[in-house]
Amino acid sequence: MRSDRRICHVPCGKLAVAMFVSAGFVQPHLSLKDVMRRVGAYVDAYGDKASFVVCTEKYEQHSDSSSVPARARTLVSDFALVYADVIHGWLGFRDVIEVDGTAVGDREDRLAHVLMGAEGRFDEARRLSDEGARYNIGSIQRNFNVPTTALFFFLSENLDRFKFAARRVLDDGTWEIAFRETEKPTLIRTPDGDPVNTTGTIWVRPQDGVIVRTVLDVDALMRSRNPPLRGNGSIDVRYRMVEALGRWLPEAMDETFRAEATRGKAWDKVAGHAEYSNYRSFQTSGRIK
Repeated sequence: MRSDRRICHVPCGKLAVAMFVSAGFVQPHLSLKDVMRRVGAYVDAYGDKASFVVCTEKYEQHSDSSSVPARARTLVSDFALVYADVIHGWLGFRDVIEVDGTAVGDREDRLAHVLMGAEGRFDEARRLSDEGARYNIGSIQRNFNVPTTALFFFLSENLDRFKFAARRVLDDGTWEIAFRETEKPTLIRTPDGDPVNTTGTIWVRPQDGVIVRTVLDVDALMRSRNPPLRGNGSIDVRYRMVEALGRWLPEAMDETFRAEATRGKAWDKVAGHAEYSNYRSFQTSGRIK
C-alpha cells in the first residue's frame, strides 16, 4: 500500500525580510526595495474588495508512479478570486463542475452564488474548494495548486518573510526577481506541520509592481512517513490583462510534482496544465468573513 503524499497551504495571519540586490545588478532609477514595495502595494490592492471574479478553468492532469499505471484526467471548474477579511487578503477557490466530460451535479455558477450569500460564505467556499481537490489524480495530494498562490505571497505585510535578488531586466523592461522564504513556520506546510521550503521567481513591471508571471518551487521532507518522503514541485503561472475587467488575471498554469521515498525506489509524479477563460465579475454587498 502506498503512503499518502500530501502538501498543504496554511493561510497565515500577520507575518513579519531582509532584502538584498544581486551583485552586479545596476538600475539607475529604482532599487529592488522600491520595486518590491510597489509589488506589495499592487497585491494589497489587487481588486475591488466589494466584488469578486469568476472564470472557467480547464485543467488537464497526468500522473505516473512506480507502482500503478499512468493516468490522465480533465477537470473543468469555476475558479473564483475573492477578498477574505479573515486573512486580510485575496484567495482563490476552485469548484469542479465537470470530470472527464461528465458533469458533477448541479454546479452552474454555484460558487458565485455561495460567495454572494449573506452568511457562511468563506466556510462554504473553502469546503467546495477542498471537495474539488479530491478529483486530483495521483497520490501527491495538494491544496495549493491554484494559480494565485505565489501572487498572494507578496502582500506588503508578508514581504519580510522573503529574501529577494534581482536577476536581470528583460527587453520590455520587466524585472526578473528571485525569492526565497526565510521565516518559520513556512506559508505552506504538510498536514503534519512539517515545513515546505519555497523559492521561485517573479516577473514584475517596475513602474507599477504588476506581476506578470510567477514560478513557485516547493521542497519538503515528510518525516512522519515510513520511510520518510521527499516531495518537490513547481507551479508556473502566466498572467494577461483582461481588458473587460481592467485586471491582470491568470492565463495559464503548468505544474510538476514528484515524491520519492528516502529509502528504496518508490516514486510518484504528477503534471498538469490549466487554462483560464470566460472571466466575469460579480458585485457583492460585503466581503467573505
